[in-house]
Formats: sequence, structure tokens, C-alpha cells
Amino acid sequence: MNINQIIKLKITDMTDEGSAVGKIDNIAIFCDKGVVKDVVLAQIIKVKKNYFVANVKEILEKSDLRSEKKVCEIQDFCGGCQILDISYNNQLKIKKDMVFQKLARIGNIDNPKIHDVVGMDSPFRYRNKVQLPVGGTIGDVKIGFYRQKTHDIIPFKDCIIQDEINNEIIKMIKNYMSFAKIIPYNEKDSTGVLRHIVTKISNDKSQIMLILVTNTDKKLDISYLVEEIKKNNLNITSIIQNINKKNTNVILSSDNILLYGNDYITEYIDDLKFKIYPNSFFQVNYTQMEKMYNKALDYASIDKDDVVYDLYCGIGTISLLLAKRAKYVYGIEVVQQSITSAKENARENNIENVEFICGKVENEIKALIKKAKSPDIIVLDPARKGCEVTVLDTILSVSPKKIVYISCNPSTLARDLKILLDSGKYILEEISPFDLFCHSTHIENVVLLSKI
Repeated sequence: MNINQIIKLKITDMTDEGSAVGKIDNIAIFCDKGVVKDVVLAQIIKVKKNYFVANVKEILEKSDLRSEKKVCEIQDFCGGCQILDISYNNQLKIKKDMVFQKLARIGNIDNPKIHDVVGMDSPFRYRNKVQLPVGGTIGDVKIGFYRQKTHDIIPFKDCIIQDEINNEIIKMIKNYMSFAKIIPYNEKDSTGVLRHIVTKISNDKSQIMLILVTNTDKKLDISYLVEEIKKNNLNITSIIQNINKKNTNVILSSDNILLYGNDYITEYIDDLKFKIYPNSFFQVNYTQMEKMYNKALDYASIDKDDVVYDLYCGIGTISLLLAKRAKYVYGIEVVQQSITSAKENARENNIENVEFICGKVENEIKALIKKAKSPDIIVLDPARKGCEVTVLDTILSVSPKKIVYISCNPSTLARDLKILLDSGKYILEEISPFDLFCHSTHIENVVLLSKI
């Protein structure tokens, strides 16, 4: 096959990044769109030694997994909900199979016990955070989502996985930009002022944080916005200006100016209170997060005398839930802002049997083992890249009785489980997948490993 060649292809698989996969002569072809059982015409755009990349030009035969009803005006273009036109029950089956295939191919794990994916009763309006790029011109401001695998902004009237209040906020921002003559950001030449808007919404809808990401450190005058918020009774309790002048795909910098209200919103898990700041990581699906964390706690089955290490602990959400049950908890996280928040959250909740340590997990876990009691249980919740080999080796050296691994990437999960299981020290008890990102191909998993 050659560049620009048009091929007919049956889609047989999907990646956790949203690509559709088919094979010709046992060589994988990764396509920009499509679902399992689609038959497509695709154009080869990249030739590699062991695979090809192609763009779908036409769907010749639609998969019986698809729903004919369109529920979103931009679902064929937006890069967010890759499988929105598949019925929700079939989405969950596809995600479970995706986990199974990754464990088999990458982890060489035979017949793992994988529960059915825990889905939502209503898989819409679930996101508590949205990040929207701003572009266009001062006379024609564009706020929306990026077209799939591009940085072309697609405006929308409504996004069915976001809170409807965002539609009002977008209109208000457009009017504000017109009133205050704020120039939209131009990514091509790095000019303009407003480059993104970000909202974070508390679960009870009583608090909204609005973050205005600017290409300048000049403080914005938001008098117009404050008047609109009061006039329309919007629950915006925090407005932050985030200054990001770098030519980068990273949306938020660490440089924040408080323009209005508090510099945080408050969220609750169980009976614990958490302050969420502009740069704080907090799961975007509150309903599913609670289910997932409860399963992790169930797997950990903590005794009152247990010492627990929470690796990649973020702002301490899981750590503090663990601390309510354990003798002592140590949390390790590389992001200083997150550790600062974690310590504040511990103080807010009067939890003293926890210590938070800032640094790379691969470095700090070794130092911690030397100075503290070895862990009875280790909880892992790494980023998509998974764990460093040195982290896994260190875990194996201390051999806790249980490992609870929370993963957002089945590929790196399979890779890491292979290392832990090949040691001969652990057995894989079971895996519980959770659908936190409905209508996308992303899937979270909670895994229980027990010492042999």
C-alpha cells in the first residue's frame, strides 16, 4: 500500500485513544474514525514498517452497533465523543472487550476476571469541567471544541455531556469580549488576548469557577461580567485569570490572578470537604467517581492497624478516604500545588493520620520506606503513562499484602500488571471497569492484586 491509496476496510477494533482499526494481510490500519463492524473507504496518509494510518472518506456499510438517531449537532466532527452514535449498552460492551484485549495482548494475562463496566443510568450532562478554545475575530468570536485531530474550532449550541449553564456562560463571554474589545487568540501567530475559557462546577451546582486564560499578564477588567452575573443570578462564585503566554497545547499555566470571589470551589466526597483550585485535578464525572472510589476502598478492605501508601495522590481525595479507615496514610505526588491542596484538605477535615510528600514517586517511595513503616496496602492512581519500572520494582521489594491499581489507560495498565504478575508474588483477583467518560473510548479500571 502507498500514500494516498484508497482502500476498502472492515473495522474490527478500536483503540482507547479513539482510533478505528482494521487489517489487510494481517497489517493493522489505524483510521481517524469508524466503529466496529463499519465497512469504510479510507485513504492511506502514513506508511510505517508495521502499520498504516488512514483517513476515512466514506462509510460504505454502517455497523449494526450504530444508532440512526443523531443526538448532537457536531458529533461527526468533534473529537470528544468518538462513539456517541453507538447505543450506550454497546459502548459498555466495547469498552469491556477493549480492556480484555489489552490485558491479553500486552500483559499476556489469560482469562482475567473482568466485571461488566459500571455505567451511568443517564450518560448525559455528567461533566463538571469544560475547556473551550477561543478564536475567530473580534467581530466573529468562535468558542467551541476542536474538530477531531485538528485545532479548527467548531462552535456549538449545546453539548449534551456538559452542564447547560455553560451555554449561558459562552453567550456572556462573547458579549463581554465585544463590549470590552477583547481580541480572540490567534494560534497561528500567537496574537490576541483570550485563548481559552474553563469552567468548574460543583456537584450541587451552587458554585461555578470561571477561568479566563489569557495571552497577556495585563489584568482584565471584568466589571461587565460581574454585572451580568448578578443580573442573571448565575452561581459564578469565582473568576480567575490564568496567564499563559507560551506557544503550547497545555491550557493552564500555574500563574493565576483572582478577579472575583474565592480562588476555589468546594466539593464533598462522603463527609469530606475538598477545596478545588484552578489547577487542581478532580474527576470530571462526580457520580462515577464516587462509585469508583468506593470500589477501591472495598478492594483495599483496610484494617485499623494498616499503613497505606497512596502513590500519585493528587489533592488527597483517595488518601483522606483511606485515612478514615487506616492507622496511617502516606501520599506522594510530584505536583507541588496538589500537595499544598492535599495538606489543606487534611487540615479542613481534621485528619491527622496522613502525611503528604512532594516529589517523583520513583524517588520518594524509596526514601519513605527507609524512614517509615513498610506499607500493608499500596494504592496506585498514576497518569495515563502508568508507573515507572522503578516504582513497580520498589513495590515488589516491600511486597504489601494488597495492591489496588486505579488506571485510566488499559494499555499501560496491562504493561504494569505484567511486571507485577511476572514476579510471581501476586495474583490478579479481579478488575472493575468504570465509565467516567461516556461516549468516548476512555475507560477507568480498578484492579485488585493480592500477595501469594
